[in-house]
Amino acid sequence: MAVKLAVLGDRTSNGKIISATANYFSEGRQVAQNNDKAICSICKGTFPIQATAVGIISNGMLLVQDQDRVLCQCSSHKVIAGSNFFTS
Repeated sequence: MAVKLAVLGDRTSNGKIISATANYFSEGRQVAQNNDKAICSICKGTFPIQATAVGIISNGMLLVQDQDRVLCQCSSHKVIAGSNFFTS
């Protein structure tokens, strides 16, 4: 099943992705990789994203895909990927 990858500015359930450092781009926006950051409006801070996309890496790191977790106190804080770049 194909899953969307996340890029800079994509929404999360409680905020948005504010850093993306992978070597890949989708429509001019950089793809996020493991430990890139997202804002949480509930926890009032910036937190790393735990990437889980398999089959493609950048800089030796996994890429962030739809529904990956933002590592804040909110156990249900997830990425809502909006790119046109997919992994399987």
